[in-house]
Amino acid sequence: MKTTYRRKGALSPAFTLVEILVVIAIIMVLAAMSLTGYDFVKRKEAVSRTTVFVKSVGHALEQYREDNGFFPEGDGGDDSTKQVYIALYGDGELEYDQENQKVNVRPGFEPDGTADPGAQVYLNILSPDKLGKSKKVRKSGDGYVLVDAWRSKADDSLYQELFYRHNPDEDPSSPDPAKMNPPTDFDLWSLGPDGEGGPKGAPGSTGDDKARADDLKNW
Repeated sequence: MKTTYRRKGALSPAFTLVEILVVIAIIMVLAAMSLTGYDFVKRKEAVSRTTVFVKSVGHALEQYREDNGFFPEGDGGDDSTKQVYIALYGDGELEYDQENQKVNVRPGFEPDGTADPGAQVYLNILSPDKLGKSKKVRKSGDGYVLVDAWRSKADDSLYQELFYRHNPDEDPSSPDPAKMNPPTDFDLWSLGPDGEGGPKGAPGSTGDDKARADDLKNW
C-alpha cells in the first residue's frame, strides 16, 4: 500500500486575512452599487409614470372643456384636484355659475367613489378601486384627490397630491403673476420626488428654486 507523507512544516492552502478583507470589501462595493442602481431605476420609473399621468390629465381636461365649456375650479392648494376627479371620472357632477363665475358641485351629485350611470368618463384610470402603482386617486374628506407616485412627507401611508389651479373669474388682462399658464388655461403639477416645490405664491407650494427643480408640471 502506498503511503503519502506530508512534509514537515508544510501548510494546507488557505486565504490570508488580507485576501478575506479584500473579498468582503468588493462584495460591499458591489452591494452598494446594486442598491444605488435600484434606487435610480425606481426613481426614474416613478418620474416616468407621473409625467405620463400629468399629461393624460391635461389632455382629458382640454377635452372636458370642449364638451362642457369650462374647466373645473381649483386654487392650487390641498384638495385642489377634487373637482378634476369629478369632471374626469364622472363621479358626481359640476355646474358653472355664470353670474358669479364659479364652478360648483351640483347638489345631490356629490362623488361616492363610483362613476355615475351614463356619465362621460374621460379617464378611467381615476377609479378609486385601482391598487398599487395603478392607483391614481385617494379619498380626502368628502371627495377624492389625484395623487402622484411618491409617498407624502406628512403621512407616509398616503401618496402625495397633485395640485391644480384654475380660477374662472380671474381677469385675463391682469393675471396672477404666480400663475404659469394664462388665466384661460390651468396649472397642474406634482411636487416630485422631494415633496417640495410648486409655483411661487401658490397655496400648495413649499421650498425654494432648488426644491422646484424636480417638479413635474404642465408648463
